[in-house]
Amino acid sequence: MKTKPTKLAVFDIDGTIFRSSLVIELSHALVKAKVFPQSATKEIAAEYLAWVNRKGTYEAYINKVVKIYVKHISGKSFAQVNRVAQNVIAYQKDRVYRYTRDLIKKLKKQNYFLVAISGSPSYIVEAYAKAIGFDLFFGTELEVKNGKFTGLVANLDSAYDKAKIVKRLALEHKINLKNCTAVGDTEGDIEMLSLVGQPIAFNPNFALAKVAKGKKWKIVAERKDVIFEIKDFSFLN
Repeated sequence: MKTKPTKLAVFDIDGTIFRSSLVIELSHALVKAKVFPQSATKEIAAEYLAWVNRKGTYEAYINKVVKIYVKHISGKSFAQVNRVAQNVIAYQKDRVYRYTRDLIKKLKKQNYFLVAISGSPSYIVEAYAKAIGFDLFFGTELEVKNGKFTGLVANLDSAYDKAKIVKRLALEHKINLKNCTAVGDTEGDIEMLSLVGQPIAFNPNFALAKVAKGKKWKIVAERKDVIFEIKDFSFLN
C-alpha cells in the first residue's frame, strides 16, 4: 500500500461493479481466441440455460464456469492467456453499474481506500481493478510454472474468503471497520458485509436480500437507468 489507510471501501466485482463476471467473459474470449476448445462452451450449457430460464441458480452456473475454466487452463501459456485478459478489460471495462461506478468516485474523494475482492483469476482482477481506480485487489491465484498454468489454485484457502481478507486488513492497519463500507450482491458476501458499519446489498439475490432486510442493511437495486433504494421487502416474509 502506498499510503496508510484509515477507512476501507470493499467491493465485490462480478455483478456488483461489472455487469457480468470477469471469469465468464474471459472464458468466452479464450474460446473465441482458440486457447480453449469449443467444447468448453458446451460443458457449461446446461447450467447456463437453467439460470437464464430461472430454473437454476447463478451460483451453480458460475461455479461450473470456474470448474471448466480451471480444467482447461492447465498447460496454457500465461503470456497468451494474459493477452486475452487484457483485451477483455480494454473492451469491457466500462460495462459497469451506474450506482457502484458513482459510489466509487464519491468514496475515493472521501479518501476511502478502495479494495476489490473477486473469485475471478487474479491477473484479470488486477487489470480490471487498476483500470477503474482501485488501490488494492484480491483474486484467485492460479499457479504458474515455467510460464504455464498448472491447473492448481495457489490460494485455495482464501480465494473466496472475503471476510478473512477484510479482517486481516483491519488488523494490519488498525482500522475500525465501523467506519468502513462494503458492497456485495450474493450470500457469499454476507460475512464481509456483517463486518462493516455501512454495508450495502446491491442488486441482491434472494438469500442476501432476506438477510439484509433482517439486519436493516441498505438495499439498492439498479434497473436499466433507474436506481432504487428499497425500504419494503414485504414479499420476503
